[in-house]
Amino acid sequence: MFDLRGRVALVTGGSRGLGFGIAQGLAEAGCSVVVASRNLEEASEAAQKLTEKYGVETMAFRCDVSNYEEVKKLLEAVKEKFGKLDTVVNAAGINRRHPAEEFPLDEFRQVIEVNLFGTYYVCREAFSLLRESDNPSIINIGSLTVEEVTMPNISAYAASKGGVASLTKALAKEWGRYGIRVNVIAPGWYRTKMTEAVFSDPEKLDYMLKRIPLGRTGVPEDLKGVAVFLASEEAKYVTGQIIFVDGGWTAN
Repeated sequence: MFDLRGRVALVTGGSRGLGFGIAQGLAEAGCSVVVASRNLEEASEAAQKLTEKYGVETMAFRCDVSNYEEVKKLLEAVKEKFGKLDTVVNAAGINRRHPAEEFPLDEFRQVIEVNLFGTYYVCREAFSLLRESDNPSIINIGSLTVEEVTMPNISAYAASKGGVASLTKALAKEWGRYGIRVNVIAPGWYRTKMTEAVFSDPEKLDYMLKRIPLGRTGVPEDLKGVAVFLASEEAKYVTGQIIFVDGGWTAN
């Protein structure tokens, strides 16, 4: 079960944080991995680690997912190197925090362009390769905010992730006829570069831990199993779903 040997996955935002955690899980299951990041050096380092640790074929590629032309070049490179694509993980994302009434419009737009437009761009350009796979899977990274907005000043982020959740369901419905499955993994509180400001506040950290039934925050490796499942043959009848990996936060 959960054998991904012979498969190829593209992970955007795959050089660190949640994206790299998922990339490790896919590589551990035998999958070749394309690591895409805005920082080519970080992407190359991540890809090298995957190859050295798991012995899989990898590729690093610099890509700003909010730039459609760069996304097109990314998928062209995937096709040229591997000739196929089975799994896409849209983990690239950013956040900006401001009161809604004062949110700089350029920053609001940037969050939407990376998190929502970027996800759509990658899905769109990956479509032609995915439809040729015998088990194509798209895994979009969502957020707790699709169920509950957990703090103030994240209107852009909440809007973008709500959009990703709805886009996922729309694509699952449209592309099901091609066998393309589209799902969301919605992480809870994980310590990453994006959340460091929250984790460094003792009051907020204490509040989080009290709300999480399992009594701890997540680590990127906690997403590995769910991602491998969604990429595998065992999930062939799973599509259009939002799967929370949050230590029980949404059970409250």
